[in-house]
Amino acid sequence: MTIPSHNEEIKWPEILSLAGLNAAIVISWIAYHEYQPVLLEQFEFQSLASTLTLAKAVVLVLIPAIAGKIADMLLKKNGKYFTLFTVGIGSTAMIFMAVATIIQSGPLSAIKPFLPFMIVLWLIAMNLFISPANSMIETFAPAKKLPIIMGVLFLTTEIIYSLEPVVIALVQFFGDTMTFIVGAILVGGTGFLFQKISANEVVARKSELAEAKKESAGASGILAIIIVGLVLGLGKAILVEILPGALDAFGFKSSRIISLSLLAFAAVLGFALSRPIAKMNLQKVIIFGFATLLVGAVMVGANMNLILTLSGAAIVAIAFSVLNISGLPFAFKHLSARNVTYGVGIYIGATELFGGIVENIGNF
Repeated sequence: MTIPSHNEEIKWPEILSLAGLNAAIVISWIAYHEYQPVLLEQFEFQSLASTLTLAKAVVLVLIPAIAGKIADMLLKKNGKYFTLFTVGIGSTAMIFMAVATIIQSGPLSAIKPFLPFMIVLWLIAMNLFISPANSMIETFAPAKKLPIIMGVLFLTTEIIYSLEPVVIALVQFFGDTMTFIVGAILVGGTGFLFQKISANEVVARKSELAEAKKESAGASGILAIIIVGLVLGLGKAILVEILPGALDAFGFKSSRIISLSLLAFAAVLGFALSRPIAKMNLQKVIIFGFATLLVGAVMVGANMNLILTLSGAAIVAIAFSVLNISGLPFAFKHLSARNVTYGVGIYIGATELFGGIVENIGNF
């Protein structure tokens, strides 16, 4: 079986527009984490904080796979691939505006009770287009160059995550109402631009791949990408959720800064390694990432002294970088074209599982 060589070169306009969309998503998530506790207190919904945290974890794990399955069904049925993407982008922008209206109306308004529902709907809408958007990556370059694309996308998202204090300062400068209005414009604008640039390329290439590779993804393929996603998610959970607490135990004053700095280090390293990794056997790269992350995780988990913990965290950052560059291309290799969005959704959901568990440990 031969996959047609429809695109032998990387489609940089499409990739850069996707990077812009990912940047808008990251900024929106940072704004959400900044303002959710503030809004819950302002509107006297503090009792719902743990429920919303749990709802967020469930949505992040399940909705990308569900959205991916629906997107694959739509493509197979009528050749329409962007329907769910458009619904997700449009719904997210509208909910941003609805939340801005509720905030502007104040805690005494009649529409106050809708705020928790809007938050949950926003979480769902944000995850409707994640798997469709990321599964389009395979249409923008030949398989052997996918790690290079991942290097660019990983650099974009993690650098912005690492600049969280700067983003939060901008969010606080805009204020709550304006932040949600700006969020609507960012997500809606970048989503529209990405769709406009990519639509023809995606539909043509998806149909071409589907005709060339008709078999369904086997259970072993799905299991493989779940395992890769879980390990990748463990790396992110260690760096973002676990490491700051581990450093705090030693009286370390800048634990959050260290965590964000390691994310930036991983992003730059991933970008630098993307071209060499593109020439390697992805399975061997994944195994190296697994082994390296395990070593780093044990060192961080032991938490015996500050030097050991920091060294373990740096090793985890290296593994996290390697797995991010190789993980999604590895997933594409193990999925059929007719089920690729569903598989990517499962992969994305798996990467969120450990983070959701760590974030909700206090609620159980």
